[in-house]
Amino acid sequence: MMNHFSTIPFLLLMTAFIFAGCDGDNGDERNKFLGRYEVEEQSLETFAPREDYEVRIRKDLATEHMVIISNFYNYDVDVTAAVEGNDLEIYPQVHNIFEFEGTGHLSGSIIIMDYTVTSVQEGSDFFDRLRAEMTLKE
Repeated sequence: MMNHFSTIPFLLLMTAFIFAGCDGDNGDERNKFLGRYEVEEQSLETFAPREDYEVRIRKDLATEHMVIISNFYNYDVDVTAAVEGNDLEIYPQVHNIFEFEGTGHLSGSIIIMDYTVTSVQEGSDFFDRLRAEMTLKE
């Protein structure tokens, strides 16, 4: 028969496991993407480098699997991206006169993004395919 003194450590241990499992940020795969990044971007259409700039990635608090990338394309817009593991996916979305779409992959502190920018302005045939290397700022 178990005495009461041996039951107490067991109950304390179980309580610790329960509370550890209640932490809402544990297991949120978006956390590894959060922060400010220095961006080096190049057009894959013209092969012309673009001016370096900075983006910020934060959680989209309205969802459980999306992040917001601020200043995307150095255009002062916020695009949303779905997170799955170390991958990002920017579903087609229109901001002002541009439609953005693309994918990215996080490796260490660097995200490599491949995406397109298309003008939705009537009469415009602007299209660009880009690759960006986003490096987390310390």
